[in-house]
Amino acid sequence: MNIDHDHDAPLPDDLRRSLQALRRDAAPASDLWPGIRARIEENAQPAPPPAAATPLPAHARGGWSRRTRRLAGLATAASLAAALAIAWTVAPPSAPQPSQGVAASVILQEAAHMTDEYRTAWSAFDARRPADVDASALHEIDRGAAAVRAALHQDPDARYLFNRLQSLYAQRLDLSRRLSTTTIST
Repeated sequence: MNIDHDHDAPLPDDLRRSLQALRRDAAPASDLWPGIRARIEENAQPAPPPAAATPLPAHARGGWSRRTRRLAGLATAASLAAALAIAWTVAPPSAPQPSQGVAASVILQEAAHMTDEYRTAWSAFDARRPADVDASALHEIDRGAAAVRAALHQDPDARYLFNRLQSLYAQRLDLSRRLSTTTIST
């Protein structure tokens, strides 16, 4: 919004009254901090001890009635039951692992399928690799992939292990491809 306004022209009366009605801040007549500090220090002093001790309730003196003891026992049992129910919902018993006869996890199945596909792919490149090319890097990647597969069998739902295995297989395939096209210069 662009308003052309002559800075020397007088303000309209309603605008001038509105501006004059605005709140104006005024500095205090004296420094307020000494009074505030005195009140804080006054309230911070310890209260004097009570003149007479209050009598203990009956249960604190050892005079519980049979009904009170029964209610206390029921309250304890209810508290224990509630704690067990909460613990059960927060951490239910662990599910049986695939090694116990339960079907393997989806991630483990995907890893097995991926392993078969990658092995098929890089075996074609390995067949074309010249015999005198050093393949120690390929063997190192294969050892790393075997370690990740073993870890995946320990924790079959670990997505990060699956991603790591996929990365190792991609490296293995790329290196196999590059080594198969390498020519030995003499």
